Amino acid sequence: MAKARQDHASLIKRLIDHFTESGLEIQYANYENYGRPYVIKRHAPDVIAYNKANGLAYIGEAKMCGELTAEITRQQFEDFSKTVMKSGKSGAAHLPFFIAVPNECSTKITQTFRDFEIPLKENVHILGF
Repeated sequence: MAKARQDHASLIKRLIDHFTESGLEIQYANYENYGRPYVIKRHAPDVIAYNKANGLAYIGEAKMCGELTAEITRQQFEDFSKTVMKSGKSGAAHLPFFIAVPNECSTKITQTFRDFEIPLKENVHILGF
């Protein structure tokens, strides 16, 4: 059976599944039956999840290969990779930031961060689907 072509919605669903399988609670998502995510700095991410055990929020953003050079992507990667918990058990911790992309461009994320002159920190995780 041939693999279905990825689209933005299917990548968001994969992020939701990944977070759920990791024991996180999905709080908001740009996906059916979820409330819309709120703006973090300049943009709203595709998914916001929460770890009840340590009080840490997680950010998920889906990107198609053609979106990796866009200005909005630069702004999102910059803002979301630098977001810090303001209070609670995990206060001052950088939020884990997960980027979901089609497999064929997952290796390009490191170069994208370099091109945008954004430090690729350990809180940034790339998921190729």
